[in-house]
Amino acid sequence: MNQKNLNSLLIIGCGGHAKVITDIALSMGIKDLIYQDVNPEKKRFLGNNVINKEINNYSDYFFVAIGDNYLRESVTQHFKKRNPKAVLSTLIHPSSIVSDTCSIGKGTVVMPLCVINSYSKIGQGVIVNTKSSLDHDNNLLNYSSIAPGVVTGGNVKIGSRSAISIGTIIKNNVEIGSDTVIGASSYVNKNILSNCVAYGNPAKKIRGRKTGERYL
Repeated sequence: MNQKNLNSLLIIGCGGHAKVITDIALSMGIKDLIYQDVNPEKKRFLGNNVINKEINNYSDYFFVAIGDNYLRESVTQHFKKRNPKAVLSTLIHPSSIVSDTCSIGKGTVVMPLCVINSYSKIGQGVIVNTKSSLDHDNNLLNYSSIAPGVVTGGNVKIGSRSAISIGTIIKNNVEIGSDTVIGASSYVNKNILSNCVAYGNPAKKIRGRKTGERYL
């Protein structure tokens, strides 16, 4: 991750997730934070003025602080289309432990007290939330997310835009498809297909789910 001169950062989105992103940015020594939200009612955020209009010709670092995986992907793509020279930033809290053999994609955040072990691959725009633990050779595809306290064994794969809810445990060698939601405190001991909601101990498919359907 080459982020030289990351002294200022445009944060897109002004909700609860953006509060955590702000803390992480400050912990990394980023002092100059700018906020943008298309909601016209968001005039101020954390004591700062908020830009309420579309931004064009931006060429510095930015980060999309939106918790919903589908929306985060859509907003990122829309912003890059309007601002092709903008640089998508990666944020890793200093308290987390990330193996030197791991790869972390642009637009991903690794929150406090996480552990990401050897040869894991974390895609673009992923959320690795507080106190999560990923064992060796995990593969989290673009815009997926794991909530606080998620634990995975080795060789786990999580598909694009899938969301693993708080406190879930995923057994080694399990694959979860894309656009799937795993409910809180589940134990996933077998593969879960794409486009579904699953939960329980052990987790099983409860119903189907459309891509982009809200889950937060």
